[in-house]
Amino acid sequence: MDLSQTEDLFHDLGGFAQKRFGFKKPPTLNLVSDHENASKPLGKTAYYDPQSMAVTIYTDNRHTKDILRSLAHELVHHTQNENGMLNDSGYHGKGYAQKNKDLRQSEKEAYLKGNMCFRDWEDGLKQSKPTIYNEWRINNMSTKKWKNKELMENLSEKFGFKMDLSLLKEAKEKMPDDNNDGIPDYAQDGKGKNDLGNTTDFKDEESEDEESEDEESKKPAPKGKKGKLNRGLQKYLDNKKNKSS
Repeated sequence: MDLSQTEDLFHDLGGFAQKRFGFKKPPTLNLVSDHENASKPLGKTAYYDPQSMAVTIYTDNRHTKDILRSLAHELVHHTQNENGMLNDSGYHGKGYAQKNKDLRQSEKEAYLKGNMCFRDWEDGLKQSKPTIYNEWRINNMSTKKWKNKELMENLSEKFGFKMDLSLLKEAKEKMPDDNNDGIPDYAQDGKGKNDLGNTTDFKDEESEDEESEDEESKKPAPKGKKGKLNRGLQKYLDNKKNKSS
């Protein structure tokens, strides 16, 4: 495990915990890689040895933050050891946290104080150093907008509607624009190419219909009529006329 980018975090957390818990001598820290242990769903994560005053943490396949949380937990046990709380002659075998009431109390304290120590240290670090450790504060998007964005993206992906906007940009860039005015040539001269690459006249049937309608409007209206009625209205009047007759 490469600790070159996170080594300072271990030292910083250790110093923070020493001030909070008050232990005198820092323990030895062993970061161990054990592939066999890592392959077990409920393998070991860390332990403290009172005799050698050493903290051992298994690091394989674990997030750095999780490893640091284990360190805070074991530093509570180290403090307990300096205070003589671990000099227990009772049961130390499997299930000691359930069978030995004194060691059970020690575990409760380690979980509570260790986790809260880690949380306070982490929050304090993010507030004092607005760096990459504090990414969520750099993001100016409001919580509401962020939730809406996440919801829309999730729904779009689920129903297959997700769109790659870069493809639209790419398609636009490929459109011919000889005069570089940002408007595709076909939109200016009515000429362009269809999907097959053939030259196409964009003066479609609809425009031809409009011309025919203009010519039709120039013709004089039949005698007795002021103009052409709406098709639906004409049908209604015809039906009414037939019923009355």
